[in-house]
Amino acid sequence: MKYRLLIACWLLLLVASVVIGVLALGLVRREQRRVVDTAREALHLKAQTLADRLALAVAEAEGGVLRELAEIPAAELPERLRAWENSNPLIRNGFLWQEKTGLLIPSPGSPATREESRFMLRYEPLFSGRVPWPATVPQGADGEAAATDARADGSLYRLSRFTREDAGGQQSRPRTAARSGCLPWFFENRLYLLAWMAPDGEDTVRGVELETMALLSRLSPLLPAQPAAGQAFAILADDGQVVHQAGSVDVTAGVRPVAAAAVGGCLPHWTVAVYDTDLAARAAGSRTVLLLTGLLVACFAAAIVAAGSVLVWLACRHQGDARRKTSFVSNVSHELKTPLTTIRMYAELLSQGRVAEEDKRRKYLEVIVTQSERLTRLVNNVLSFSRLEQGRRPYRPEALDTAEVLESVLDEQAERLRESGMRVTRSGDWGAGAVTADRDAVHQIFLNLVDNAIKYAAGGGELEIGLVRDPEGLAVGFGDRGPGIPPAHRRRLFRQFHRVDESLTAGAQGCGLGLSISRRMARDLGGDLRFAPRPGGGSLFTVLLPSGDASRPRPGG
Repeated sequence: MKYRLLIACWLLLLVASVVIGVLALGLVRREQRRVVDTAREALHLKAQTLADRLALAVAEAEGGVLRELAEIPAAELPERLRAWENSNPLIRNGFLWQEKTGLLIPSPGSPATREESRFMLRYEPLFSGRVPWPATVPQGADGEAAATDARADGSLYRLSRFTREDAGGQQSRPRTAARSGCLPWFFENRLYLLAWMAPDGEDTVRGVELETMALLSRLSPLLPAQPAAGQAFAILADDGQVVHQAGSVDVTAGVRPVAAAAVGGCLPHWTVAVYDTDLAARAAGSRTVLLLTGLLVACFAAAIVAAGSVLVWLACRHQGDARRKTSFVSNVSHELKTPLTTIRMYAELLSQGRVAEEDKRRKYLEVIVTQSERLTRLVNNVLSFSRLEQGRRPYRPEALDTAEVLESVLDEQAERLRESGMRVTRSGDWGAGAVTADRDAVHQIFLNLVDNAIKYAAGGGELEIGLVRDPEGLAVGFGDRGPGIPPAHRRRLFRQFHRVDESLTAGAQGCGLGLSISRRMARDLGGDLRFAPRPGGGSLFTVLLPSGDASRPRPGG
């Protein structure tokens, strides 16, 4: 029967482990795809945002140029276009075209420079009439909005304006409605931009050729200045060549972008590309990650099966473990209760705003921090209770002042003492409390005795603590005026889990472990913990701590 139960439990563990492993692999694979897809989607959104910003910046520059074109009087157009070419780096060439006559500026018969000749050659199909001018909406309300938006980017808007030193403070003239636009023009596999407008009531078209590189130099700051490690952002021309790049990734070495977005508008077929070598590496290494994850899950499942098998075997062989664990949990609960109560009490006082003075609030917070640190040490000590029973609890002797440790305990429990109505009196020689012992152990012994007095002897209203030095060591007495200990319980007072008659302790929580631990620690330190009825009623607990080398823990302690 025993072996059948072991086999059944082992099979259940095996099936559960396999199911958990399969589910874990599926979840890991799904989570990996989700993380990569989320990262790629974020990069796509980033690329689209940058492309929109570039398109908006180009539109703002175009709007500023068209606005200036609309303000130039026809009589001043030749002179102003020439001045604009010389003063504004964004303007490469200016022109004036008439429907019946053709190109007027620059003069087709006598170009002034080689650049003008190449300019006329580039746009010869347009200026000759073989390619019609695009049909666009008038520059009315929409044009005003574009001009207003152009002011949003001060550098681009100032760039789109030309210096008018010869205007002599001339006031702006009212603009007339006009057809206008930005014409992308490809010549010899290169992109050129032509901003033009045709004022209503005239048979002419005026415009300028924008300097592409000057425009791009103003667009490059729109890319992130310092991309993350392994990332790069690039502006790609229509032929895929990198026009501008931000980031240290070598995008010319055949690296494909993980996200791209078209700029559109005046920059057709231009894109903003995002490169992320880390994302590409994660995507490429997904199979390796899945393989390693599968091995890890398999090891984990094997560990579960092995550990479960051992636990099942131990459970069948040692049925008394449950009872011992229950006792151990009771021990832990008792030992942790006092510091937890102190922490909660001070925390509630602070949270309810019952402490008005800043000094007290600071002091209470210090007590909470101290008790939290103390709680960590207590957890380690309580968890080693089984080793204490075997005489293997670790002790770290050091020179300490017993009076200082007592004052620390009383400060921590001051609020509980006040609320219980107990008055603490000090007697004996508090200046002769120097011993060599484990501070944590001494602190815990004193804390348990004060805690017991508060829980069981608060009705007496008195707690007297006395220090007496004799040749053998130091005696620390804790005397109260409580109901005392009945004679029938005195022999079992220091046994584990023993409590006095419930009629005396019904209103107090505890598991009867504090005195047992305190006596064992005191004896491990080379001393003792004793009980005696107090004359006049109550109880007297005396902690004996040897001084000097005599107080060092016993071998194995």
